[in-house]
Amino acid sequence: MNQSKTKFNSPDAVENAFYKAFADCDTRAMDDVWADDDVICIHPGSSPLVGYNAVLRSWRTILDNSEPPNLHFEVVYKYINSNLAVHIVAEQIRSELSKPESVAIVLATNVYRRDTDGWRMIEHHASLSSRSRTQHTLQ
Repeated sequence: MNQSKTKFNSPDAVENAFYKAFADCDTRAMDDVWADDDVICIHPGSSPLVGYNAVLRSWRTILDNSEPPNLHFEVVYKYINSNLAVHIVAEQIRSELSKPESVAIVLATNVYRRDTDGWRMIEHHASLSSRSRTQHTLQ
């Protein structure tokens, strides 16, 4: 692990840091949450991105070219064992810049792995959802 990375003591800590980095369009913080190897990211409507460099390049492109979104998330399911955690998350991403205001409801699977350096994200798979399927889980 890169010695300058934060040590996350739980999957929840990584998840909170991931969504804060996303909401703040903070590429350095986004780099911090991902494991250095064996990572996968699938953005809504895109092909799988495999490997640290491909995944982080995609997040830099997204975050460097965006205004910070109004982002809320809710974990709707969790599985955890000693070294692996899977969270199903309902994301509500609101852009106040577009007229009319747009809201994307996204369902994501976030996977975290623990090693000797703490917990890190190893997969984020997001897909657009119809509002009616997730409306009841978001405030």
